[in-house]
Amino acid sequence: MKPYLTYGWFLKGSKPVVQYLYKRKERFCVLGALSKDEFVYQITEENFNSDIFEQFVSFLIEKFGKIVIVIDQAKYHTSHHMQDFYQQHTDCLHVEYFPSYSPEVNPVEQVWRKVKRWLALILWKNKDGLEDQLISAFESDLVMVPIYDYLLL
Repeated sequence: MKPYLTYGWFLKGSKPVVQYLYKRKERFCVLGALSKDEFVYQITEENFNSDIFEQFVSFLIEKFGKIVIVIDQAKYHTSHHMQDFYQQHTDCLHVEYFPSYSPEVNPVEQVWRKVKRWLALILWKNKDGLEDQLISAFESDLVMVPIYDYLLL
């Protein structure tokens, strides 16, 4: 959560200092899904686990009806709990997995990279400011990645 500066004008030889209110355990975890038309996200302060991911996938099913999700093989994606959930929702959900250790084929990784660059240029002083900047980034065109380019690989 610490802000960091990547660009700026400073006196030569000086070291810029940014004041911020930060507690070690404060953080946000973000789940995101990218379709051809929009980026859907959920910001939470909880650690990722199967229950959090199940809530997110349930939200996607409610929003879009039938869905195909292509996900990496994180433990909370492949747990027994999630495998049971996938089996219960085969009428509206199809799951495919990216190959292990291949973030370059996952278009959502491009979104995270762009958002991190955005946050590097914006100064926030507390957790609320960070959340505002995250929402601003997620609701801009910044996060739209041409996902069909990835299907042609």
